[in-house]
Amino acid sequence: MTTPPPPVLTLHGSPRDLGRQQGAAVRSQVHGNVAVLLGDFITGAKAATMDRITAWQKRLRTFCFDHWPWLQEEIQGLAEGSGITPELAELLSFRAWQYEVYHAGACSSFALPGANGHTLTGGTLDDPRFLYTIAHVAPTQGLRFVSFPIAGTVWANRGMNEAGLALGISSLICPGVRFNLENLVPVDLVFRDMLQHCATVAEIEARCRRFKFFCNLIAVDATGAVFASSNYCGDYTKHTSPTGTYALTNHPAGAADTALRSRGYTGPDPSGFSVERRDQITAWMSAQAHRATVDDAIAFLGATPTPGRVNNQHTAFASVAMPQAHPHTIWLAQQPVTMSAFAAIDVRTGAVV
Repeated sequence: MTTPPPPVLTLHGSPRDLGRQQGAAVRSQVHGNVAVLLGDFITGAKAATMDRITAWQKRLRTFCFDHWPWLQEEIQGLAEGSGITPELAELLSFRAWQYEVYHAGACSSFALPGANGHTLTGGTLDDPRFLYTIAHVAPTQGLRFVSFPIAGTVWANRGMNEAGLALGISSLICPGVRFNLENLVPVDLVFRDMLQHCATVAEIEARCRRFKFFCNLIAVDATGAVFASSNYCGDYTKHTSPTGTYALTNHPAGAADTALRSRGYTGPDPSGFSVERRDQITAWMSAQAHRATVDDAIAFLGATPTPGRVNNQHTAFASVAMPQAHPHTIWLAQQPVTMSAFAAIDVRTGAVV
């Protein structure tokens, strides 16, 4: 069996145009996501918490539309294109279904010094494939980029932009941690801002100082510089590495572990295999450092999906980039991820190269 090439949805124009184009192109998928993710809101099963969630949504509207005013028009366009109400479109983009379990999910990310002194980066997005689309976004203002939004949202997450900035995201899952949900911003909207408006890892770090969100992230820019951090509701730990190798899955490491244990963190959830996946990446990087190529990363991520491995039954997408050598190319594969499933995509056009 051969995995079909990743279907890249091409969006271009004003914010309203971007939303309308996405909504019209994946209309049935958006309606499916509303049913799966927001069904409890529609049926009234969330009635006991709707006042709090409505207040939370109102706060996010004010915050997000003050900081990123173009998102309001794009969400409106999404509603128009897909035939859902603007309120439902907002609830999708604001992660209303995760109101009480905000930082759920799983993924893996890495960066290492590769062949010819070029930094190699990549990883996986682990979540139900049916929720997502692959989008090439060419906005009238900002940088063109490729990422993986949930259909019907204005999100970004793992991806790369035309400045040669590659981003990897891994949910930071912290059982027992205490945090104030009212201060959080949806990480997917922060990543949208990063991919559309940042060109360097210094700009990524500035976003980590500015916005309050939960995630592990690894960023690599066109100079080969790396920024890796664990971000937890307004604070973050910047990870350092004497060997230049970085691996983050879904648990805090190093100083981030210490900081979050003071907030009630009880340790990694063993069911997520986060520690095992990070160990697998670390071992691979140790063997491949200073000689790894894009093909080597594809071979690593394209290994047969196995429970507990980096590429597993929950892996929806995998991506690889080497921004210094290939500043406009990202290699993508969709589920089931295999070596032959990867395609090289031009982040300026969304076309296979």
